[in-house]
Amino acid sequence: MFRTRPLSAAALGLSCALAALPAAADDHRVGLLLPFTGQYAWVGANVQPVARMVADEVNAAGGIGDGAITFRLGDTEGVLDAGATAAQKLINADGVVGIIGPTSLSFVAARQLLIDNGVPMVTPTAGTTALDRGCPGVCFRTVPSDSLGGRAIARAATDGALLGRDQGFSRPVLMVAQSPAMVSFETPITEGFADYGAPLLETVRFAPGKPSYRSEVMTARAAAPDLIVLVAAPEDSVRVMTNAFQAGYQGGWFVTQDQTNDDYIALAGAALVEGVYGLEEVASVESAERNRAFEDRYRAYAGADVEIFGTNTFDAMNVLALAMLHAQLTGGEVTRATVRASIPVVANPDEGDLAVTDYTAGKAALEAGRGIDYQGLVGPVDFDAYGNIRAPFGVRRVAGGAWTDVAILSARALQ
Repeated sequence: MFRTRPLSAAALGLSCALAALPAAADDHRVGLLLPFTGQYAWVGANVQPVARMVADEVNAAGGIGDGAITFRLGDTEGVLDAGATAAQKLINADGVVGIIGPTSLSFVAARQLLIDNGVPMVTPTAGTTALDRGCPGVCFRTVPSDSLGGRAIARAATDGALLGRDQGFSRPVLMVAQSPAMVSFETPITEGFADYGAPLLETVRFAPGKPSYRSEVMTARAAAPDLIVLVAAPEDSVRVMTNAFQAGYQGGWFVTQDQTNDDYIALAGAALVEGVYGLEEVASVESAERNRAFEDRYRAYAGADVEIFGTNTFDAMNVLALAMLHAQLTGGEVTRATVRASIPVVANPDEGDLAVTDYTAGKAALEAGRGIDYQGLVGPVDFDAYGNIRAPFGVRRVAGGAWTDVAILSARALQ
């Protein structure tokens, strides 16, 4: 899932510079399989400069073997057909050794190409449930699955203590847009509410991009809900909420991280969203100080604040770079196969491993013959057999026209 926001001048400048970088024959090519144009161009703009910052650290430290990390861009445009074309370009024409990305929108289009060609992928952006078990040994992600996010919404919405209320909601209705990135949440939310004792009264599915959702809102209201869980793009969410307000709905709302940001308040208007609850990925308690240091470092590097997926990208790029180095040091070759095999080695803990939090520390340990356990900004980056991680979520609420923090929901609390 993602948020719609404009591209910053700094991000656009970095994008152009990165695309133009030449590569020597012995350089290690990494693909960025992301939307750089279209409605979701902001995703590529958020991810690219963070990936570049880590690559600069790698290259300044001497690169990997005799080669520097360089990038090749694959513009998915946020649509399936372009995603497949971009993946083919990166894999077959550019010969990348690994990929950062794609988003949930493009994973389905790229999945079989990645598997057939054995190209390791570490995505900081794809929460889609299609990845839960869809690409073992090849696909990894540093963002939690929508399976976990959907369950977190249900857990928070039914627990008054997590909402800052006397009691949780008990009569929920789900309204979900019929697009791949949104319907990924439907089953986890449905099962989560049932598990927490408040089964959905109704699920209202609607087509994205409609000028009005009056009929869908009337269907939702007919169930007499005390809460509507809304899973949609920001623009559609505003239309749904506006139509509900006009129809006299006075119950609660719970939205995904697509809307849990200041941009959504500005888009919808503070009065419309006052009291709305939302979910947001947050740093683990253990990594809070490192997150602040990362924000300062990135601000000095890019001249801008870290945006959504920034911390996930830092972790994804570090894991990929350390896997490339591990492959070089242990076998003398940085190939798709050796990098694939090295990703869980550098990320997952083993007896005697040294915990590291960036490439420089990991390089020193690996070159000294030590095993490493990469600890990320999002928390421990410990991949399961299918390349998934677990991470905490923050429960937030709009109060006085601004998002406020209400509670932290640990990954352990969702088991």
